[in-house]
Amino acid sequence: MTNKPDRPDNLGSKYVNIAFDLILKMGTLFLVILLCFKILKPFLGMLIWGLIIAIILFPVFERLRNLLGKRNKLSSILLTVVALSILILPSIWLVNQLVEGLKFLAGNIQGGDLSIPPPTESVADWPIIGEWLYDNWLQLSENMEESLRGFMPQIVEWGEKTLGTLANTGLGVLQFAASIIIAGIFLIFFEKGSDSGRKIFQKVVGARGNEFLEISLQTIRNVTTGVLGVAVIQTTLMGLGLILANVPLAAVWIVLILVMTIAQLPVLLFNIPLIIYLFAFMDPLPAVLWTLYFLVMGMIDNILKPLLMGKGLNVPMLVIFLGALGGFMAFGFIGLFLGSIVLSLAYKLYLTWVNSEPA
Repeated sequence: MTNKPDRPDNLGSKYVNIAFDLILKMGTLFLVILLCFKILKPFLGMLIWGLIIAIILFPVFERLRNLLGKRNKLSSILLTVVALSILILPSIWLVNQLVEGLKFLAGNIQGGDLSIPPPTESVADWPIIGEWLYDNWLQLSENMEESLRGFMPQIVEWGEKTLGTLANTGLGVLQFAASIIIAGIFLIFFEKGSDSGRKIFQKVVGARGNEFLEISLQTIRNVTTGVLGVAVIQTTLMGLGLILANVPLAAVWIVLILVMTIAQLPVLLFNIPLIIYLFAFMDPLPAVLWTLYFLVMGMIDNILKPLLMGKGLNVPMLVIFLGALGGFMAFGFIGLFLGSIVLSLAYKLYLTWVNSEPA
């Protein structure tokens, strides 16, 4: 007995049922994904950053875990407490000083009293640019409102936006603290997490899943230590100098330097007006000493990056720059870190995929 071929009308009905069934399944899947995204959206940045912190701290966690007899919970709690202490203690001072500085700037901007102090007479004695700088600086300090009258609407708008962004620094610190706690939870269940990550990469890229997973982990660690680690070290050293030199609004400048270092902008750009301020308002000897200090700290990243980046990381500056700025605009303070890491990781995975030989 032979099977009769399906009639055309039966085939059409069969394909319609298959298509309808597929649409229902895909629609349900997308609906579930959309609902999950809506639910997790307020916590998405903290969850992603918590995962990144867990990956960064895992080598330290593993050593501590071995010392404590494979006790995951105790090792994670101790590491989390230490990390929170390192974050919170300096942040208390930074946020307090930043709030005071922002209040001062906001009052001047909103009241139209934006001004700069006049130069000292010693500025006129500087070689080459002394007289020109003294005359223009003095004129600007005396008639700043008149000089900037035509630009005041733009200055006020830009200033309010900048102040609003900087004011979110305190919220960013709290989010970072929450991410550290989330990272501690991830470390407790690292066996299940690593197994799940390996399965996900194998589902996406097949047999090369383990290779891509290792590349992802190594890229995250290298970018963090080579870019973000250097940024934090350089910002800390520059910030200590600003505080000890009694530079006004030191907390505001510290945040600005952190943004510049993460975005791979040279700190020497910030040092130019800083050095002018030092020589204008300090005695010659301390001005020279502080100038040498800030110049050295402005170039210290050229020494630290080769030491901390490790081998195998070659991410263009443009990728890190766009990642930091785009992440900052999309996610605020925490986006400075997320953006550069995620974009660098995507770049490395792209190169690995393009340069791989077909099976």
